[in-house]
Amino acid sequence: MPDSRQRSLVPDEFDGHLPRHRHNLTREQVKQSQSARIINAAIELFASRGYAATTVLDIVKRAGVSRKTFYELFDTKEAVIVAAYRAFDTFLRDAGMTASNNTSLTTPEQLRELVRALLTLLGAYPAGARMFFLEVLGAGDDVRRRRAAAITQFTDVLGLPLQHLRASLDPGLPPLDAILVRGLVGGGMEMIVDHLVHHEPGTIADLTEDVTHLILGVTAPRHEAPR
Repeated sequence: MPDSRQRSLVPDEFDGHLPRHRHNLTREQVKQSQSARIINAAIELFASRGYAATTVLDIVKRAGVSRKTFYELFDTKEAVIVAAYRAFDTFLRDAGMTASNNTSLTTPEQLRELVRALLTLLGAYPAGARMFFLEVLGAGDDVRRRRAAAITQFTDVLGLPLQHLRASLDPGLPPLDAILVRGLVGGGMEMIVDHLVHHEPGTIADLTEDVTHLILGVTAPRHEAPR
């Protein structure tokens, strides 16, 4: 679990400060640092100014790189969002948010804690939360496709645990259909979007009870979510 709301989503081993003179860094190390700076700068700008209002020039100024460097690494600012999604995938895996790590879900209390952990994780990166849940809605087709892939990813993460939860709480019910799990993910994401319109990203975990209630209402409707 992240321990700072100021930490960048994409790690940069040089913390944005490459040596100015001769050094022994490989070209790949330099590119990785520059790419991280560009992605992190773009996330901050998309969150604060909006995707449409942010230009490539804005991004390179914030990242401290040249336009030439930007276009050596990314074709468009849309490509930066797609790269940020890939980084977020890695971040979720590193945080243990995978299907294999959450298969033992058998009680409403465990569901509530899983929901809280995921929402807290999202809230720990306020700029990232605003970008991924608000600004991507106005981006291009590549980003919309990547958003759809992210929904599929969350569906996969939750599918097996929710099957275990249903089997534990209501064994007489049929297996949970994948389309229902996807609907839960979509509904949860819309709840986050609505929350971000009215509240600060760092408060996303305040949705824990409501999201838990939604999921439990579909997965095991005869059981109340813990309050």
